[in-house]
Amino acid sequence: MKDHLGNNIKDEMDSIQIPEDKLNHTIQMAIERGKKDRGGRGRKWMYYSSAAILLFGLLIGSALVSPAMANVVSKIPYLGSIFESKGDVVMDMSDELREKGYPVNGLGVSFPEKVIRIGIEGDQDYFNRVKAEVEKVAVDFLKSRNYDAYTVKVSRYKEPKVPQKDKETQQRSEDFQLIDSRVREELGKRNVEVLQLAHLARPESIQLEIPNTTEATSDEIKEVVREIMSENNILPIPVEIKKINMKKREQDRRWMEILQTVSDDLLGKKDYKVRMVGYSVHPEPEIQAHITLSSKDEDAKDFARQLERVIDEFLKSDHMKERIKGDSYHITIYSKDDKVIN
Repeated sequence: MKDHLGNNIKDEMDSIQIPEDKLNHTIQMAIERGKKDRGGRGRKWMYYSSAAILLFGLLIGSALVSPAMANVVSKIPYLGSIFESKGDVVMDMSDELREKGYPVNGLGVSFPEKVIRIGIEGDQDYFNRVKAEVEKVAVDFLKSRNYDAYTVKVSRYKEPKVPQKDKETQQRSEDFQLIDSRVREELGKRNVEVLQLAHLARPESIQLEIPNTTEATSDEIKEVVREIMSENNILPIPVEIKKINMKKREQDRRWMEILQTVSDDLLGKKDYKVRMVGYSVHPEPEIQAHITLSSKDEDAKDFARQLERVIDEFLKSDHMKERIKGDSYHITIYSKDDKVIN
């Protein structure tokens, strides 16, 4: 899987154009946080760590645990050792390196390999001098959080070559900048909130997301966009309106944050055997964890049930109630061969 550094993120943006100031900010945030969202059949995969873990017991004496499995299950740690406010592991590591004077430019995580890649600016001589020091700071930082599932790779940062746009591409980019600002301005006068406006390249179209409570009709909104294109001598392209369920959107945001919190320890510690995590809110919230055990492993199902219990205890904590807001949810554990085993 691709590393979460600048070149790859820019590549992934080729098919969708957004205003350049927002694009640059988005890329920088992705570089800093080392995260990736991947949609697909309603699932969202969030590969990053976050904060706030509580201490909860793991009930080992359950009838679900076979004697042969007892030793394996006993190695599953509590989900966090104490309640403490821990920040995002990538952001905090980046901050610590910068505080120590190292010129970090690009720090991200590749999954499911769990490799933290650190880019250091400077000439080759400087990089050769500090490489080992930077690696030690990063490794010590991970040890301070008891995260033993990550490996660290330090490389010299090289300024990516930005391909020059041809005149036609440059003009289309400028056209979209204009459409974006004018559409937001005009629809704002009509009390229409624009949640997102995207220029899709293949096939070319403009996709506009609005709340599903918007009183203006889709035809009225499309007409505004067409008029703006016509007034500015921009060749017309199809306009698609997507109405967003705002309650579901708010729920999606909450569960994204919940996953961030749960994933911190799950991804950082080998004992959990978790290689990837994800979530979905359709039709109702679900936390998904992919582990390294095959479905054919005789201990896989017992391990999955205990891992489910650890996560469920955490989600039912007083600390998480405010985020859960009474939502019904599921926890699904997938084997290495992508079969549900809990």
